[in-house]
Amino acid sequence: KADFVRSDFTGLASGAYSVDNTEIGPRFFAGYRATPNFAVEFGLAGFGSFRHTFNDPVNGVAVYDYEASALTVAAAGHLPLGGGFGLNGRVGVAFTAASLDLRRDNGTATIPFCPDSWWYSDCVSQSTNLYWGLGAQFDFNPRWGMRLDYDNYGEVGEEFETGRADIETWSLSVVYRF
Repeated sequence: KADFVRSDFTGLASGAYSVDNTEIGPRFFAGYRATPNFAVEFGLAGFGSFRHTFNDPVNGVAVYDYEASALTVAAAGHLPLGGGFGLNGRVGVAFTAASLDLRRDNGTATIPFCPDSWWYSDCVSQSTNLYWGLGAQFDFNPRWGMRLDYDNYGEVGEEFETGRADIETWSLSVVYRF
């Protein structure tokens, strides 16, 4: 889920503004367990493509795609509750990237604030944020488990480059231990 700062997107086109703020994307993580209750985790998350639509009944439709992703490094704790169940928590740093691209324009888009050049897009921003998450885990055996996690990646993007959004995710993951 992306909670967009709507004022960052006003002025991109004329017409009624709407945004799809939920999307499905992949998340991968790996780590090193230093003790049974403490680990270091590294992750990669793609948040998908969020569509911003401006619908002008006279001039037509303009559509912008907002894409974001993150690399994470976090200290992780695990609290076993018994019977294979446990609680997880992590805190660390997210290195995020966001891009904004004009997907379609039938005459309603204003001049983009970061136009594409012939070989790259100026509408890209990177930031470093506090990253944290909470979750529950069930271990089927010592090697295999399943996790349900909530993760907060902070504010992604920049006001005058891509627009800003607070990114939160829910994920269901399979865990394998070496």
